[in-house]
Parts: sequence; C-alpha cells; structure tokens
Amino acid sequence: MIRDVITLSEERKTDLTVYRIEDNDEYQQGLKRPMVVICPGGGYVFLSKREAEPIALRYLAAGFHAAVLHYGICEYAAAPGPLKDIAAAVALLREHAGEWQIDPDWIYVSGFSAGGHVACSLGVFWNNRELLPEFDPEKIRPNGMILAYPVIDLTKSSSHLDLGIAPGADPEKVEVWQKHPKIPIEKLLVFDSDEGRYFYDFNMAMNPFIFDGEYTGEQAAFYSLQNRVTPDTCPAFIWHCWDDGLILPENSLELAQALKQNGVSAELHIYSGGGHGYALSDYVTAGDRYQHYPYAADWMQHSIDWVLKQTGYEESIRKKYLSGE
Repeated sequence: MIRDVITLSEERKTDLTVYRIEDNDEYQQGLKRPMVVICPGGGYVFLSKREAEPIALRYLAAGFHAAVLHYGICEYAAAPGPLKDIAAAVALLREHAGEWQIDPDWIYVSGFSAGGHVACSLGVFWNNRELLPEFDPEKIRPNGMILAYPVIDLTKSSSHLDLGIAPGADPEKVEVWQKHPKIPIEKLLVFDSDEGRYFYDFNMAMNPFIFDGEYTGEQAAFYSLQNRVTPDTCPAFIWHCWDDGLILPENSLELAQALKQNGVSAELHIYSGGGHGYALSDYVTAGDRYQHYPYAADWMQHSIDWVLKQTGYEESIRKKYLSGE
C-alpha cells in the first residue's frame, strides 16, 4: 500500500489522504481500479476517525483505491466551502488517474452523517456553474455516491434530543457539545412543558455551521439536497437505521424518492432498530456499546458489491487475468 497526504488548501486546512494499492508484477500489473473518496462525519465541527481510515482500508481490501478527505469544518464549514473541497479532491484524483492506476470513470464519493451532506452535495451540484465556477464539471463529476446515515434534509435532524438536562436547569449554564459562536444558547434549547425541562435542537446546532450563523428557510431548502436532485445526479448507495434519533431516516428516504422520481439508479438499505454513527457497525469501529450494531454490518460488503456491479470491475479482472487466455 502507498499512503500519501496531499494538502488541498493551507488556508482552509484541508487535505486528502490517498491509499493506493501498489502496482506490482506479482498480481494484475497495470490494473486500473475504482477509487472511493471518503468524507467522515462530525456535524461540521470535527472529523470522525472511526469513519475515516477503517473505512478506507476495507475498500482497499476489496481491491479499490481509497482516499479520506479532511474537508473544511468549524469556521471553514460555510457552504459552498466543503463542496469546493470535495470537488478539488475529485479533480486531483482524476488528473492523476493514469499515474496512480485509477480508472477515471470509476471515482466514487462516500460520506457519513455530515460527511454524507458533503459527498451528496457534489453528486447533485457537480455541474452547477454558479456554485463551482472554477471547475470543469466533467473533471469533478462523481460516478456514484455511497452515503451512510447522511444529512440530506436540513429540517430532518432531531429537534428534541435528550441530553439529560435536569428540570430547573439554567439554560445559560447548560453545556452542549456543538454550538456555533453566532447562535445564542436559547436557540439551541427547546423547553418541554410536559417534562418541565430542556431538550436540544440539533438542527440549530449543526445547520448554522453550513450558513455561518443564522439562516432562512429558503437557504435551508436550497441545501436540503433531495430538492436539488435532477436526472444528472449520480447513482447512489444509501443506508440508514430506522431508529436513528439524531439524523432521522427520512433523510435517506427522501433522497431515494427524489432519485427514483428523476430516473436515477439507487440502492437503499434501512436496517431495523439501531441508532446513529456506526461507521463499520462492527466491533472494529465501536468506541462503546452504543457504536456496535452488527445487524447493520453487512452494509460495507453490500456497498462493495454495488460498486462491482456499477463498474464491472470484477468481471474485467476475470476476463483479463483469470481466463487462462
């Protein structure tokens, strides 16, 4: 394996870690492989390590190349910044496709949670000249999307998340794990009169990072990506858990419906039960018992099979190297 870390923008603090299967005369020399660009989640305030290298190595083991994109977060999260980050990553990989044994027609973008919003943004906006005037659309067009519990509809995250805030707690003294500096704490907390205590509105916790503060319904609708699907949107593999209480499964359901209505190929897996942020969904990426849900762990193999079906990559290997001709 060859591992390179490539700076995309020093100003935006973005980089791309590229994992490549070394071209070697012991097997399939000169083979052009699929590439999967992975966008970890983290609500636009951090990048999850659990949704980064472990995912890349599974795709590498399947015979693909992979890359992990460290896109703009926190003060660099405002749209369309992360969209331009992933566009730059795909353009770079396509530019070096010949040198790095990447098939330029097999470049996939993958994203988890908020990273799913980044990946899907390129899937729907790759030919939007207003948002991406500096890019040639054909150089940044992804050939498909692999989306894990993605943020799609900016109104469909939990608006009533239980952080265990006790009745009578002073809102000004409540500590929350995600808060934009331009949003006052009272806009993040929702008072439940039945229970007599506050709950957390995750829409108001995450979305302001996309808009650098307060935002309008029109802005939220524009970046709710199910509304931006067209027949030009790339095919998608999508998975979610039915009981995800943070990024609601409606995100994936609405996207799948929009793809269907526009004649775009898609595969959707909704696993019963479960929650959010499972990464591989097995013991490898489980930091605690709440991150272990083996019932959904077959999503990774299904996504690999989906890429193989989309590309015909396995058949090309069998024909060229295993036929005995």
